[in-house]
Parts: sequence; structure tokens; C-alpha cells
Amino acid sequence: MTLGEEGVEGREEDRPALDIACLNPGCRRAALISTTGNHCQVWRGSCKRRFRSGGESYMEFVIKYPLDSYSDADVRILARQYEQLRDALGNIVPRAMFVISCIDGQPNMFVVARAVNVWFNIANPRNREEAIGLLRENPVARAQLAHFVNTAYKWREGPNPRVIDLYGLDNLVMDNQRRIRFVDSFYVFFFEDMLHLLGGEPDLDLEEKIAVSLRRLAYLDDILVQSEPHD
Repeated sequence: MTLGEEGVEGREEDRPALDIACLNPGCRRAALISTTGNHCQVWRGSCKRRFRSGGESYMEFVIKYPLDSYSDADVRILARQYEQLRDALGNIVPRAMFVISCIDGQPNMFVVARAVNVWFNIANPRNREEAIGLLRENPVARAQLAHFVNTAYKWREGPNPRVIDLYGLDNLVMDNQRRIRFVDSFYVFFFEDMLHLLGGEPDLDLEEKIAVSLRRLAYLDDILVQSEPHD
């Protein structure tokens, strides 16, 4: 595949060092917007595609550039988890595509996803009072968050229990249209049965990520209760 026919203009220093064989060079003009993820850097750009009929389409996208190497089996796991997430949450999860290509001269994977214009961090407890007010003012966002929270609890309590990744504080946000968006793509679930997989000491890093995610899920449940419309 080739992503995009024409990349956006930009300063030369905005061009990321993305040596991806299948990526149109024009799409490599982008801005680095995140280096804090455990699995990837995130670059943002846009592309315009012209059609023979004379029409054109324009899309803003993010490229999630891997920090590690991923095998075909890893990619299948990532894509399956993402599809499970999107099947359950719908448009809360931006469309994304997992692409296997030659990256820096080696077979690897990257993710390209529709960009989200992040406006507010709904999962940060420091924003509690503002979040409650925004949810009261935006019933669609409140319904989306309620669906997210209910689905997250069902995953944890159902077969093959899992905890949705809220450890990344910027994973769940409100966009500039006042809609809830979950923007993570890499390993979007934590599995508690992995804590003692090897029969030895628990994985303390995973234990912390699960505990933080559950605290933030409880926080989201609380602000939903507090934002219930007044009679």
C-alpha cells in the first residue's frame, strides 16, 4: 500500500526520520507529537488525494512509529485486540490500520490512524470538577463515557478477564467536538492472569499498570454519577 498521494507542506526539520518502505515520501512531513508511550513515537501529518474525476479528499492522520521490533504473531495480537476494542466501542475508537513493512531496513510494523484533535483529558482526576460540568453539558459525551465504563467493567468481569489500558493518562480524551475518544492502539488490554504466568514473583510493573487503570476506571464511574442531570 501507499499512504497518500500528496503530503502537506512543512519545514524540512518537521520531516520525521521515518524510513518506511511503503510510505509515500510526501506523507513524511509531519510533527512529532508524543514520545512518552511505552511502545511508539507518534507523528502527525496530513495528506490530500486527488481523483481522476477532479475531486479530492483530505485526511489528518497519525503515524505510530514502533520503538521495538514486532513479529507477525505480535501484529496479529495487536490487530485482534484493537478490533475487539473497536467492535465494542465503535466510533469512540478512531479507525486504525496495522501495516507490516520494511522499517529502517528491517521487517516491522507501524500503525496509521485517523488523527484526533484532543481538547480535554477526561481521565485525569485533576480535572474532576471541569469534567463533571462538561459531561452535564454534553449528553452525547456522557452517554459515550457510560458505554466505555460499562464495557470496561464487563471485560474485567467476563471470560478471559482484561483491564482496558488507562495507565496512559492521555489514552481517553474528549476531542474538540466534545466527543469521547480512546486513542491507544498498542496492547490496549492488561491481563491479570499474566501477573503470575511464570509461577514466581508477580510482575510489579504490570501490577502497577492494572492498579492505576482500575483506579482511573473507578474515577470515570464516579464522575458519571456526579454528572447525572438534575431534575
